[in-house]
Amino acid sequence: MRWSSRIALAALATFILAACDDDDPVRPTAQGRVRAMHAISNVATMDMLFNTTSYKTNVAYKGSDGYKATAVGATAVKFRKSGVATDLLSANATVANGADYTVIALGTEAAPQSLVLTDDNATPAAGKVKLRAIHAAAGAGAVDVYVLANANDLATATPAASNLAARAASAYIDRDAGTYVVVLTAAGNKTALLTVSGVQVAAGGIRSIIAVEKTGGGTPLEGITLTDR
Repeated sequence: MRWSSRIALAALATFILAACDDDDPVRPTAQGRVRAMHAISNVATMDMLFNTTSYKTNVAYKGSDGYKATAVGATAVKFRKSGVATDLLSANATVANGADYTVIALGTEAAPQSLVLTDDNATPAAGKVKLRAIHAAAGAGAVDVYVLANANDLATATPAASNLAARAASAYIDRDAGTYVVVLTAAGNKTALLTVSGVQVAAGGIRSIIAVEKTGGGTPLEGITLTDR
């Protein structure tokens, strides 16, 4: 073989090896997850967008559509009355890689408010579950939160979270896997404002119990249970 041919073959082999080294798999885009919830008591249905992308249309009061993968960075979560092209409310979530967020629109059409929460969906300890209460009833006062095996235990129970203000969430509450009654009372007393029964959570599960006003506003409060994990 001529010397020039050997040089050419060597150069070709080097090129092929280099090309193979550069042929790495495409890395996935960094993402978090966001979910939105409609809790504006006097708006029947809403359309929701993440920036300019539709999240869900015609979402009924107390509705959500679960977590959606979202690119890292600022995400404007927009809430519009169904069929209306202008925002009733826009809330900003700064999305980090691998993190989860819940964005709630609450209040009234005349005075809409937002609540942006960073969710902790890390797996609970073996045999355990995590629960948290979210106070999204804008017109209600602060509440105490009880997580009970039986509603009759309220009289002697100690709150799992105390003096939880509107537009706030409790810390996550660790419990054994099982079925619970979540009771919200006016802060400082045992007068039940909301009782959510039959919150059944298998080991490793996470739930958010959300207190909202009744349709149209005011009391009695109503509860929503979201499955986080």
